[in-house]
Amino acid sequence: MNFLAHFHLAQPTDGSRIGALLGDFIRGTPESLLTQLPLKVIDGIILHRAIDRLTDSHEIFLQSKKLLSRPRRRFSGIIIDIYFDHFLADLWSEFSEVSLPNFTAEIYATLRRRADWIGPEVSEIARRMQAENWLAASATIPGLALTFRKVSHRRTFLTPLIGAEEDLANHYQIFKTAFRNFYPEVMSFASERNPGGPLSSP
Repeated sequence: MNFLAHFHLAQPTDGSRIGALLGDFIRGTPESLLTQLPLKVIDGIILHRAIDRLTDSHEIFLQSKKLLSRPRRRFSGIIIDIYFDHFLADLWSEFSEVSLPNFTAEIYATLRRRADWIGPEVSEIARRMQAENWLAASATIPGLALTFRKVSHRRTFLTPLIGAEEDLANHYQIFKTAFRNFYPEVMSFASERNPGGPLSSP
């Protein structure tokens, strides 16, 4: 799951949503984070990690990876995550009663309001996310192509990500069906009580 999905799957609280973001950047056990972050943020990180474990081991996700062209399969986890954010944005009304513009505005407001929980490095990422509207950008194929180009610029070895939207176009309906079958299961998982483990708040 990429940024949009993690925010959508988080509990509708500032702590859970900030944890949904930090799950990609914070390392360490939940216990080791207790001196750095509020427990409600750690709960969000735990949920993020639990969702990632479910996703990475799910048969639909694993089968989707096989549809990618061979040079890109090394990066299949990143690519499928971004594809699924595309489908979530494109099919948003099927999964949320709140409009996508209103939801993204709410998330961006949370990131600004809780900047003290994020730290300077991630704050810069959050600033760019808002300025470039990352959460809605992947709703279109051109936006998806731009997302892959931006990600590829982070490291030289990520260059094969450029053009990854072509694999999506080649198998669009198969990927779309996979997402529609997969995402409700992840939503159900995320809504369960303390899916991330025993440290989560009661």
